[in-house]
Amino acid sequence: MVLAQAPSAARQAELAGDFGAAEKAYELELKSHPSADTWERLGLTRHLQSKFETAIPAFRESLRLNPSLWTSRLFLGICLYRVNNFQEARTELELAEREVPSTDRGRDEIDYWLGATLIALKQPLAGLMAIERLLARRPSRVDALELAVQTYADLGSRLWNAVAERSFESAPGYEVHGHALEAERNVERALEAYRYSKALDPSRTGPGIAVGRLLLSQGKPAEARNALDRELKLAPSDPKACYYAGLAAIQLGEMAEAARLLEIADQWTTYDPEPAIALAQVYLALGKRDEAVAAARRAQTRAPTSSAARELLNVVQAK
Repeated sequence: MVLAQAPSAARQAELAGDFGAAEKAYELELKSHPSADTWERLGLTRHLQSKFETAIPAFRESLRLNPSLWTSRLFLGICLYRVNNFQEARTELELAEREVPSTDRGRDEIDYWLGATLIALKQPLAGLMAIERLLARRPSRVDALELAVQTYADLGSRLWNAVAERSFESAPGYEVHGHALEAERNVERALEAYRYSKALDPSRTGPGIAVGRLLLSQGKPAEARNALDRELKLAPSDPKACYYAGLAAIQLGEMAEAARLLEIADQWTTYDPEPAIALAQVYLALGKRDEAVAAARRAQTRAPTSSAARELLNVVQAK
């Protein structure tokens, strides 16, 4: 009969959540029985106390004794990130990425911290690739979602600003300025910037569509419709212009015209469910149930996780 070995004092303290006591116990244990695993446990207890500077040499010693311990390499990378040593963190995390078993849940942590490290190194696209790999496996992971959203927002802002800095006194520059003002919720000045952009280059459709969209959001459907009609003369099939003109027509009670415009927007839209959702509602108002069901199904196909599309489909099917 083989008796189970009792946990060491260090392990008992660790299991009890007393990481300070566990750290001291592991330090004593290492004096008599140094091993890669014990060095790793010591590093982990320091890591859990946010003692990243002192955790780093513990993980390095663990890897010196056993270079195949990818878990030590992962936590070494995390600690290096925490002390802003991003280049070394990247090296360790990329090594861990090559060594971790393909089915191990540790791959999630590697992708998250590698993504964060690459973003910190001003390589946002490469970082987002790692974060997207993680989200493909764990779509509800909140910290990864937040990091992805913030990075995409920052990246978009930098791209807008780069255009504006290169050519501010131009139609594209003022359009960019309008987007920046809109992001700051300064709608009136954003309208001025879009209108000035349009005046500098009347052939550009983007600023005019933005004007119509903002007027619509202000509850001015007639003014919005006038602005959007001018854009539709330049580009009769522009899906955004048709979509917002269709919404304006709905507010003006012009349901047949709204259906015509939204049909164009729906036809030329690949991913956005909103044109199909609006069209389904117009079809319902016109008594065209079968067309409403088909439009609602297209909306749900484009956005399977959209609660609005799902609820609309249920409504039109019930009717």
